[in-house]
Amino acid sequence: MNQSSGAPERMTLSQDLAEFLIEFSIALHRTSMYPWGHPSLERAASAVLARLVTLLADRPNISIGVARRQLVIEGVATDPRHPVLRSLASKLHRHHIGAVSFSRGLTASELASMMRLVGAEPEKGEQPLGLGDPEHLRQWANVRLYPLTYEQLQMIDDAEAEDEGEDDRDRGTRSAQLWIGLARAALAREDTEVEPESTEPAVVAQAINQHPQALAYDQVIVGYLLQLSQELKSEGGAGSSAIRRRLSRLIGALDEKTLARLLDMGGDIDQRRRFVLDAAEALTADAVVELVQAAASSTNQTVSSSMVRLLTKLSAFAEQGTQATQAQADVALREQVQQLISRWGLADPNPDEYTHALNRMAHGSAATATAQTRFPPEPLRIVQMAIESDAVGMPLWRAVADIVQTEGYRPVVDLLVNAPRNGTVAALWDRIAQVDTVHDVLAREHVDFVCLGHILDRLDPTVTVPVLVETLAESDARATRMGIYKRLVHEPPAVLVDAITPYLEDTRWYVQRNMLALLNEADLLPPHVTPSAYARHPDPRVRREALQLWIKLPNERERAVCVALADADERALRIGVTAARTNCPEAAVPLIVNRLANTNLTTDLRVQLTRLLQASRMPIALEALLRIATAGRTLFGKPKLAHRSPEMLAAINVIAASWAGDRRGGAVIDRARKSSDPEIRAAAQMDAAR
Repeated sequence: MNQSSGAPERMTLSQDLAEFLIEFSIALHRTSMYPWGHPSLERAASAVLARLVTLLADRPNISIGVARRQLVIEGVATDPRHPVLRSLASKLHRHHIGAVSFSRGLTASELASMMRLVGAEPEKGEQPLGLGDPEHLRQWANVRLYPLTYEQLQMIDDAEAEDEGEDDRDRGTRSAQLWIGLARAALAREDTEVEPESTEPAVVAQAINQHPQALAYDQVIVGYLLQLSQELKSEGGAGSSAIRRRLSRLIGALDEKTLARLLDMGGDIDQRRRFVLDAAEALTADAVVELVQAAASSTNQTVSSSMVRLLTKLSAFAEQGTQATQAQADVALREQVQQLISRWGLADPNPDEYTHALNRMAHGSAATATAQTRFPPEPLRIVQMAIESDAVGMPLWRAVADIVQTEGYRPVVDLLVNAPRNGTVAALWDRIAQVDTVHDVLAREHVDFVCLGHILDRLDPTVTVPVLVETLAESDARATRMGIYKRLVHEPPAVLVDAITPYLEDTRWYVQRNMLALLNEADLLPPHVTPSAYARHPDPRVRREALQLWIKLPNERERAVCVALADADERALRIGVTAARTNCPEAAVPLIVNRLANTNLTTDLRVQLTRLLQASRMPIALEALLRIATAGRTLFGKPKLAHRSPEMLAAINVIAASWAGDRRGGAVIDRARKSSDPEIRAAAQMDAAR
């Protein structure tokens, strides 16, 4: 199999789409946490709408397909390991939503209404939306939710499942549910929610083949195919076998163009590779061959004629040979597919020797050709044998080079970590535990930090820490930066400080932020670092880290708290509030009073700021408390209490604790203790210290 036009490009989610999905996920999460109307929800909905307006400026609509652990948007599948996007996919999946579509012209009220509906968690007594009234999913002009569920679970091939044990039937339930959902999604029309009359593979395949290309429809189908391949890989029993045959017949009945389109919708080459590998374990032999050829087409790969003949012959023997032949051919077919798919990223995975071997196998007997006689030893097996026999030579180093090129350092490192020490193990560690290896591992798209950790443990930190800090500053991959950050906080303090110091003068805000965060996390404060210089940085993310560092200085603490309390950034303000709880400086009281005059602050912040005034005996503190607790005077000149609110109760509480002996404060407390509201009376009696 040779590439037709160079290495396949990896499809990645664009930054604007990724940021939109993250904003959407956070907004839905907040919807389930706060009551509707909370200021936090309004800000979250506004942020989502702003993203959508920008995205819809150059496209008529945006569709999101939903799988159990990931989303598919504009043909790209999200990383199932991404916690925020996985949470969004899981939430929509629990509601039995197969796709979400936003159209140009979307209004804030439509978006807020949809978020309020989807935000309710079905586990808390709410019925999943996909199982409810379908009109609820079509109530907006520019937002559409597509259900993926079914009215009732239909038993597949009951006759075959009659002799199964209860455990096997339970294991097959999930795949049966997914099959019914796939059939319903494929056969359903937008104007009806009627259950499909037939779930036969031929009928389902015909519906998918004939359906006009539509992003939301394709994404729902792809979501089911991904989930079914994963479930069938691990499930057993006759029920699962029946679903496996049905899915295999469906794959075989899809025309080449449709199958390639669905595979292309499934995401980048890594996602397609995982799907084909899962399917290679789950589907029948003939369906595996169909899927491999379609996957090759969708990734611009060319499967050699020798390989096609080999796979076809193995498939024929796996389906029709004797029992022994079927078993051998089935295993050989799936092993060859796994090896084939795993090497699709190589420039030339078919060298001449490999091609000759394929031709010999294709013209020989699939049942009698064995790995021992047709293939050279596997590189990893050579390394294992070298360690066991304590032998070092060129075959070992060639095998190590092959493994590193195709799979990275992890397989060899895993062997060395668990191997008894001998000369070969020492020689391998000497070869691998090098700074160049660290650079190589860090340069890969997905950094294996478990493997990297074993290598770093064998190297001098004075050599490796500067490499890690440089990568932290320069890497564009968030996962890489986070992994390095977690490693660096445990490195020797003196070495870490020396490596960090030059980057504190970097002009990029995120570099300064990361270096200050490292100092905070490692609880380090070098004498030559002046946090106050960074506490006035234009970017609030830098200021937050600098303020936390600055507050740790005993002689600078009061000034740092005041700067934090005056900061326009809410999170920086919270840093100051947290620090002031322990010891609020008198110089901060005017700042606190000034912040309380800002009605845009969240309720919890206003409550915390109010309680900070408890220790102060300054008149302006009492004035601020009275403004919060009262609303003018009655006709008889007595203070009139403000409407009950968390801030008002906190102010009453503080006045009771610190100003009850004052004439004005005592009058307010006396009024509060006679209130008909039990919460106000309780606040006037309680000790404000909490």
